[in-house]
Amino acid sequence: MIDRWTIAAVFLMLPFAFITPGLIWKSQQLFFLILPLFIVAASLRNRWIKVFLFYAGAWQIFLFIYAFNRPDVNPGPGLGCLLSIMAGAIVFKFVSEGKLEKEKWFQVIRIAIIMQVAISISQFLGFNPIAWILSQFIQVRQLTPTHLVGSIGNRNYLAAFVAFSIPMFIYWKQLNIFGWRMGAFLPFVAFMLIVCPSPGTVAAILGVTFYAAYSRTQSPGGIIPCLLIALIGAAGFTAVYVLYTGNHLNEFQALPGQLSQFFSQGKVDFDVFQGDLGRIGMWLMALGHLISSVPGMIFGFGPGAFWGREYPLHSEYMAVWFYYGLIGLFLMLGYLWSTWKFLWKSKDITLMTCFLIIFVEIGANHSFEIATTGMLGVIILGLIERERGGS
Repeated sequence: MIDRWTIAAVFLMLPFAFITPGLIWKSQQLFFLILPLFIVAASLRNRWIKVFLFYAGAWQIFLFIYAFNRPDVNPGPGLGCLLSIMAGAIVFKFVSEGKLEKEKWFQVIRIAIIMQVAISISQFLGFNPIAWILSQFIQVRQLTPTHLVGSIGNRNYLAAFVAFSIPMFIYWKQLNIFGWRMGAFLPFVAFMLIVCPSPGTVAAILGVTFYAAYSRTQSPGGIIPCLLIALIGAAGFTAVYVLYTGNHLNEFQALPGQLSQFFSQGKVDFDVFQGDLGRIGMWLMALGHLISSVPGMIFGFGPGAFWGREYPLHSEYMAVWFYYGLIGLFLMLGYLWSTWKFLWKSKDITLMTCFLIIFVEIGANHSFEIATTGMLGVIILGLIERERGGS
């Protein structure tokens, strides 16, 4: 039941629909985003998500009002953040309160993953069906022809897309090979994660290890050592990949100097013409802004705020902290912790492992800012919320 006071508050936004856009830049778009966002937020049962949605919407409203007196402030970029949040909230509500059975959702997800794996294996063999199809209509140039990207366009996103769903394949369509039971499609899914090394690969290694350990013992004392061993293995895999290919090697070589500068000056300076800073460089740059402003650290700098470069921060935790402050980060971590406690009690090993992979992977990636990976993640979170029943 939507609270009547919330509806009254929402309709106080009506002036934004009629004020001349020259007075409040894109005020009409703001209204059309805020109205459904607040309605969905008021109808959700999960209080962590409900409060976060209201907080994110209020931040954007504040930015538009603040822009009245500060012509140098452009509140427009936050509209993209708000649109993504609103879309995610609608999908979350649709799945969490829908009637489609969980296993049917799993089947839909498996079909999508198998299609991406098939496309990627074709790319691995030297034939890119997506590029071929597009070339029949337009000129196509592959910037990274050696990368397997499926139809998603980036191997990090492809790996995240596959990793989020890997628990659904572990025992699906089982085969018994020399007494070893596994899902028939699991080797192909695992192959994709190996040839697309990324944060999704590391998260999947930890997730599958957790799945195997939890299947044998539900004691944290038996699971944690297995996860530590898996973490060492994932670190070793990453080290071999970096040293063998040279990819990201410069980021690790520059890290000692970056850390030294950060601890001595409280910030890290980069050449304005430098391209990829590397993940840790991005986080240090954003953290430098946060620690230089107490209000910024607590409340954030607002949705879509400029942290130093015109691309994502490659960590949803850091992005939430930078945009929405410690308040937003607290709400995010509160949701993660309460959901994990529920899953541990529910003993739903598939959803529990999917959730573990998601919150590990987004620590070093911006998967919820990409439509394909973000929607898959929201669908899984919606299925969890349906199991929880709003408790």
